Amino acid sequence: MKRLVYIFLFLGLTAVSFAGNNDKEKKAVAITQKTIAGKITDVTGESIAGAKITINETGETFFADFDGNFKLSLKTDKVYSLSINTIGYQPLEVKSSNLSLFSDISLQPLN
Repeated sequence: MKRLVYIFLFLGLTAVSFAGNNDKEKKAVAITQKTIAGKITDVTGESIAGAKITINETGETFFADFDGNFKLSLKTDKVYSLSINTIGYQPLEVKSSNLSLFSDISLQPLN
């Protein structure tokens, strides 16, 4: 009887030691990001403070600082649609593929 208990104990511990040992199967995935920075201005070149920038696909929202400057990071393997809007100006939508690492964006005033 003791022998049977030892056999089951040995088999149980052996099974536990092999469970979850999948380190060889894990693969590292590198996600590269592209940082886009720029300035939001009106047609005369005046800075627009507090303009809202939304990444439509993720819903993430960023705001331009007091001088109209903004900075955001995007995954480089995707093309995103960015919506820029603020009070008194027409909303603007741009694709991230059309933006360089530093982009000035000009908003048109409402009529």
